[in-house]
Amino acid sequence: MAIIVCAAFAVRLHGLGDKPPWLDEVITINRAGLRMPYLIQDSLRNRHLPGFFLIERLALEYAPVRMQMAALRFVPALAGAASAGLIFAIARQAGGRHGAWLAGLLMAFAPQQVAFSQEARSYTLMMAPLLLALAGLLAIVRAPDAASRAAWHAYAAGTALSLLVLPDALPWPLIASTAFLAAAMPRSHGRKRLIRTWALVNAGILLLLAPAYALLALTPHHGPMAGFRWIPAPTRHTMLIDAAGLYGLRDATMVTMRLLPTHLVFLAPSMAVLAFLGIRHLRAARGERLTLLIAWLGQPAALGLLSLIHPLLLPRYLLWSAPPFFILAGLGLDELAPAARLAALPVAVLALALNLTPYYHAETRPRWDLAAKLLGARMSSGDVILASDGAARIMLGHYDTALTPRVTRDAARARAALAAGHTVYAVYGPAGQGAQPSRTQFMAGAARFGPLSSPLRAGTEITIRRVSPPQARIACAAGTACR
Repeated sequence: MAIIVCAAFAVRLHGLGDKPPWLDEVITINRAGLRMPYLIQDSLRNRHLPGFFLIERLALEYAPVRMQMAALRFVPALAGAASAGLIFAIARQAGGRHGAWLAGLLMAFAPQQVAFSQEARSYTLMMAPLLLALAGLLAIVRAPDAASRAAWHAYAAGTALSLLVLPDALPWPLIASTAFLAAAMPRSHGRKRLIRTWALVNAGILLLLAPAYALLALTPHHGPMAGFRWIPAPTRHTMLIDAAGLYGLRDATMVTMRLLPTHLVFLAPSMAVLAFLGIRHLRAARGERLTLLIAWLGQPAALGLLSLIHPLLLPRYLLWSAPPFFILAGLGLDELAPAARLAALPVAVLALALNLTPYYHAETRPRWDLAAKLLGARMSSGDVILASDGAARIMLGHYDTALTPRVTRDAARARAALAAGHTVYAVYGPAGQGAQPSRTQFMAGAARFGPLSSPLRAGTEITIRRVSPPQARIACAAGTACR
């Protein structure tokens, strides 16, 4: 287990502060920089419990400036590494002597898991205690009438901690209860006692969390789904991309959720085959098999049903459904012949390392840092930035505060700037994950203001084109007499 944790931590520490922050991380930085009362208020107004941001506040306060980004991402990286160790332990308890190593390695080297571990966001910090709760639940299912106190404590502590980190873990108690009723209850000879214990444990968790969630509910906000209005509706294409990234070991851009190229195309089908073999491997442990299947498919199913009312299917919300899948895939290794198992592990290490390596050099976030430099060097007083994404104001302002008041999506303001002899810079690029027009549509709209310059690229996602005012207006702005 220690080897898996160390390997997972190493790949998460490598280049920890190198990638530029994207919108959600900038929001974390801004919130963590607030004074304590305002930090708590801002967290609650945006449906977040403040614990994670208090940790990040310490990172901002005590880390040297040049190391702040790495410091902000350190705790998520540590939680991601701990999750790999928990996966190893769970698979080992399920009887996977060799499969535990593969399951741990999958969690350690999966590009999407590493990417989320290298972000100043709390998803891995929520996932680690959830996996502790899963380990406890599996121990209860394994021996429902003789489950140890440690198993119950692991389930209770893991569930409570995950819910204290992030309300996104709210589906877990329902998923866990479904697995308990389906996998543990049929195997129990003292069902009344078992169901009473389960009810008391979950009631205790509810009582513990009640003050925090009451505070969250009582804090004014804009309606129960206001924070999710930006989420685009799922399509077959986006769902396939999500599945490829989470379960097929593919790397994807964090904002536009676009799959990046890979030469190891055999990994995704191999994962499917291994998961099937893992399900077969647990044929003698039906309770554990059913629990892992519910833990894997429960979250996508729940969010899929909710998405019929309002879109919710995003990798961030599905992240903790991947570890149970990795456990099943790892256990599939133990279905192979002994010689094949021994040969497969070093091959897996090599393939997983090669699959992860391109992530460190890939442009997985839009390069708003480059865009800010390019615009800051070219803009004069009175010039305006016409942005395709309203959150570009936050991103550009993070790197250059002088750019913040210049950003607009208002066509009237852009026209007024041109009429006064100033330049408009049309900037296309995603800041957040919400829907926005295509590059062609946006630039066609910008062309209505005047001829566009040749495109200037800030990475692959951001395009900048200048719209210059008519010559007469330039002379007017320079102080020449004009009418």
